[in-house]
Amino acid sequence: MTTSQESSRKFSLEMKSEVHYKKAARSYRKSPQYIKMITLYPTLQNTLLECKDENLIK
Repeated sequence: MTTSQESSRKFSLEMKSEVHYKKAARSYRKSPQYIKMITLYPTLQNTLLECKDENLIK
């Protein structure tokens, strides 16, 4: 048996409870990665607006 086969046996296909996912979402919203993403949103929005009428595909 390969390592990938062994590790795939450890994961269940059953979903966790709604409470679990709500806690995970609250935790994620406090993470440095999420905060950085939110602070970069205006940059993304402005870049998209600047490129709106550009023909980017040849």
